[in-house]
Amino acid sequence: MTKVHRVTGFHQGRIDADIEDIWALVTDWGSLAWFDDGSNSEGLKLMDSWLEGEPGVVPRTRVMSRGEGAVESGAPEQNREVLLVEDKVAHRLYYDASDGFAPGIRNYIASWSFDELDDGGCMMTISSNFDCVPAETGEQNAEMLHTVYVAIVASLHKHFSKVKASAAQ
Repeated sequence: MTKVHRVTGFHQGRIDADIEDIWALVTDWGSLAWFDDGSNSEGLKLMDSWLEGEPGVVPRTRVMSRGEGAVESGAPEQNREVLLVEDKVAHRLYYDASDGFAPGIRNYIASWSFDELDDGGCMMTISSNFDCVPAETGEQNAEMLHTVYVAIVASLHKHFSKVKASAAQ
């Protein structure tokens, strides 16, 4: 019998921007121009992203390509994330990702939610559930994805800080 490690991911962070501006950016599902994972690893670094499907229609798919070394690192050259739910009222989205987008990860599903703060900023919450086979990869994959979640929030915060600075000039 195959052992499976069930993993739950979670991260919250502040973004100094209007919730509607953030929502418009993250629901432009094909674009990750705002994202900087800080990776120096050519094999895992995000090289490009684009939309498969129609803008504004659910489901739609974000395709992400990685550097030439992805396959050698055990990851696919492309990963697909399918946006399953986009709730503009609750500012929550759900998506799943291709099995094997990182070695050992299967059945990945995640949620992003955004809560407006009294001072005009926003709190972003990222949560996920996924399985790891072999089970020994669970802790390592949990740590890797937590690093990605931190990078997502930091990248959004940095993007809007640059927008605010440009507007002030």
